Amino acid sequence: MPPEPLADDGTPCIADRDALMAMDYWTFDQDPAGSQAVYGKPGCELIGADLIRDYHAALREKGEPVTHTFPQGTITFGETGEITGLYWHEGQIRAFEGQTENAKSLFRKFIDADRNSIASNRHYALATIAFLDSDKDALLMKRAALAAVVPEDNINLGVVDGLIACFDRPYKDAYGAVECDRRPGRQSVTP
Repeated sequence: MPPEPLADDGTPCIADRDALMAMDYWTFDQDPAGSQAVYGKPGCELIGADLIRDYHAALREKGEPVTHTFPQGTITFGETGEITGLYWHEGQIRAFEGQTENAKSLFRKFIDADRNSIASNRHYALATIAFLDSDKDALLMKRAALAAVVPEDNINLGVVDGLIACFDRPYKDAYGAVECDRRPGRQSVTP
């Protein structure tokens, strides 16, 4: 058995894989104790992406509805274990880490698997792919398409504006560097 991957600080990337794999979807994806606890550790980013991939594969293998009950009611995220958001989150991590082709493939799966065909999600994903393809014209076209279907203060529109503002930078920077950030309510610094 290969040694457990370690974070930059020498601690294991994954303390208890079985516990993570047993989590319900919402906890795994959204709770800081879920997948974020892995990919958030410096040096464990790609281990976290692999964990998301494996978790998603296990959900699809089960083939059961994936739901979560909120105070307002129960939401079904997927009827057969197919969760579009897991493609997106794995893809983002891979894009942050320079695995551009893998990321684009996952973003396309996100688009293809989006059963609701939400136009704003599609335009946002295609804008992200255009950025990763270094295609500024396509990025600007997808930004215009996104702006036509979301309010001006939409967080994803702000992300796309950051990708445009820092078009010559790596995705990780264009998405998250302070000087690139155009998301509503955040203070950006002009590069």
